[in-house]
Amino acid sequence: MALVDKTFYYYLILFATFLFTVSFIPIVFEVVQQKITSNIPYISIICMIVSFLIYLFITISRQYYFHLFFYSIGLISVSIIFLLKKKYDKNNITLQSNITKIIRENRSS
Repeated sequence: MALVDKTFYYYLILFATFLFTVSFIPIVFEVVQQKITSNIPYISIICMIVSFLIYLFITISRQYYFHLFFYSIGLISVSIIFLLKKKYDKNNITLQSNITKIIRENRSS
């Protein structure tokens, strides 16, 4: 196996991290457009928020300010998804209860 400089791996990991954190931005736009978040579990969002907070703590403590930008994008995106999920799930529950109420009224009449 040929020897590869460690900086190559560093930049490869940095690029993968960039792609990972930026990949949440289209999800935010899709959630805003569709207003459907029922297929995203809360535990997944919470785990992502915790992992981004850990990443941010490490980058601040080790003074990796370039990485701080990437993880901030990820944390903001996942936090927006979390807040939208709370909002849209509440609206969906209200809508479902109203539909159920209308169906029961129609059956009784």
